[in-house]
Amino acid sequence: MCHHFSLVADEALLLKQFYAATHPGHQSFPFGSFYPLSKIHVIRLNDRGERELMPMEWGLLPPWWKPSGRKTARSGFQRGCYNARSEEIHEKRSYKSPFARRRCLLVGTEFMEGDRYFFLPDKPLLAFAGIWELWRSAEEHVFSCSMLTTAANAEVLEAGNDRMPLVLETDDARALWLDQEIVERSPLDSLMVPAADGTYLSRPKENKQKALF
Repeated sequence: MCHHFSLVADEALLLKQFYAATHPGHQSFPFGSFYPLSKIHVIRLNDRGERELMPMEWGLLPPWWKPSGRKTARSGFQRGCYNARSEEIHEKRSYKSPFARRRCLLVGTEFMEGDRYFFLPDKPLLAFAGIWELWRSAEEHVFSCSMLTTAANAEVLEAGNDRMPLVLETDDARALWLDQEIVERSPLDSLMVPAADGTYLSRPKENKQKALF
């Protein structure tokens, strides 16, 4: 499962490539390396059907979650929901509603599997397929998300992992994924497949990625 990715870019480049604006009240937050429970950069459609960039916590928190017994911290639940398997996302209680109604893009420049970082040589920004939720209490509103995964291709298998993020490589794929008129799985099946072998380049984790600006 994917538990670490990076975003080494600036906000202007991100907004331009993904045809998005910033969420009202948005405040810039750091680019860099992200792990579960990090605040990450997410693109979703707002109520007017427009793309907007906003921060969300990485680790889905569904609206029905409530603290109980010794499990009073939401972080424990979220740590189990930072990845969602694409093969079963339409069936799982935590994921099926946001999959139908609240799909999004998690934005990065590379992801790590095993001891290597993977990236696309001709597409510096990656769009990971995601889903998002809004959890409310009297004290706070929490926007959160999960990254979809699929079976690994040859490069990722060689690095020692049998899963990888589901990356939407084209504008058409991203538009289809975000389409609010689509609520069933079947129109999206063609997107939820492993990347072709040979798609990604990789580097050892010791070598830093250059900034994209």
